[in-house]
Amino acid sequence: MTTRACPLRATARARHGVRGAPQRLVRRFLAVVLTLTLAGCKVELHRSLSETEANQMLALLLVSGLQADKRADANGVTVRIERGDFVRGVEVLRQHGLPREKRASVADVFPAGQLVSSPVQEQAKLAFLKEQRLERMLASLDGVMAAEVSIAQVPTDSAGRATLPPGVAVFLKYSPEINMTQRMTDIRSLVHDSVPGVTPERISIVLQPADYRLPRAALDAQQARQGRRFVMDGWSWVALTGAAAALLGGGAVILHRRGAWLTRVLRRGRRTDDTP
Repeated sequence: MTTRACPLRATARARHGVRGAPQRLVRRFLAVVLTLTLAGCKVELHRSLSETEANQMLALLLVSGLQADKRADANGVTVRIERGDFVRGVEVLRQHGLPREKRASVADVFPAGQLVSSPVQEQAKLAFLKEQRLERMLASLDGVMAAEVSIAQVPTDSAGRATLPPGVAVFLKYSPEINMTQRMTDIRSLVHDSVPGVTPERISIVLQPADYRLPRAALDAQQARQGRRFVMDGWSWVALTGAAAALLGGGAVILHRRGAWLTRVLRRGRRTDDTP
């Protein structure tokens, strides 16, 4: 007596195979996408920034060939960068004096509702405001990374008259890519016109070029690696697209073959059922 395979079992196995093939393809595709996504994790570079500060920093990082983006939240804007570019990103921003130091304003020095202070305190506050304004203007010069200004307190006699003209000390740290010594005359004129009564002889300016925290050879090597990585990233997405197309094409072929095979099985089952 010859035993024949049950058509219903064959049909169930066929249906299971048809349903399982797309699921396996989807799982493999998601695994590839997840792997490539985790390979490009970003870390926070600076947070709680204004929109203007974040745009300046992001533009500088992108121009320098670094992969960065920004995210806004309730506390401000956060600038993020690729984990492998973190050190170079910090150095690039430092060389351009970003983010800018927060400086006091008139409202900070003279808040509303404050008690009346002594004349000496008022003069000290006014001098501090002048220092802050000068620092803000000097920090806006191209290449300036840090600016410090100190206005010396003018000694007075018993009648309250100044015995010496005021003195101003200026310290600037600048990027070595900028020739700041050519701006000495402009800096001195800016200070002279901002502080009443000061003479050019009483203005002291110190310029210090910043040193690279990363050696130039290391920066060049990292830039070369960055260029290769961009190429590899491009090829990775090409490979990902090709793999996705291959998976979808393979899935379509499998579904077509499974469907044809299932049709043959069902037809064979019908012929068997029709046989007396």
